[in-house]
Amino acid sequence: MGRTELLVDGTNIAWAWPRSRPCLIRKDHAGAQRLLVTTATQSALRSIYSQLTFVFDGPPPSSGPGSSTGVRVLYPDPGQSADDRIVDLVAQAVHGGTAAVVATSDRGLRDLVRREGGSTIGGDALIQKLDPRGTNVRGAGASPVSDREEKPGPSSRDTEAWLQRFSKKRRPAK
Repeated sequence: MGRTELLVDGTNIAWAWPRSRPCLIRKDHAGAQRLLVTTATQSALRSIYSQLTFVFDGPPPSSGPGSSTGVRVLYPDPGQSADDRIVDLVAQAVHGGTAAVVATSDRGLRDLVRREGGSTIGGDALIQKLDPRGTNVRGAGASPVSDREEKPGPSSRDTEAWLQRFSKKRRPAK
């Protein structure tokens, strides 16, 4: 069996996962990141993939998760987005002979990954593998999990919060 690396669009998945979303709402990005990485590291994902790589948006928080054997925690370089970093990692993996699977609900990122020769799974599909004891993340009567899911658009508050957190110039709070 060949090597397969799972690259996780960390912030995207953390927002989609009901267990980590409360941390993000409280602006505890380090807590959400630690929860996602720790849970994934202790899940069946470790036996499915030869390498787990998490790429989170923004600068690394001081108390965020660290890398360990078989698990990498990465952040974009200054001036680079997490999506750009993921696409670069996919290209490196595929060029090096490793299959690359990206977990995200971001349709644009999925398209870029596929152009580089990687494959994708949707956020809900990863969450089901990550946390099978969790409730149906879509709720009662929802359509089955698919690789075509799309994350909901941000609210104006979400957009302002992200701009404040990740912009070089801090915007004054209204």
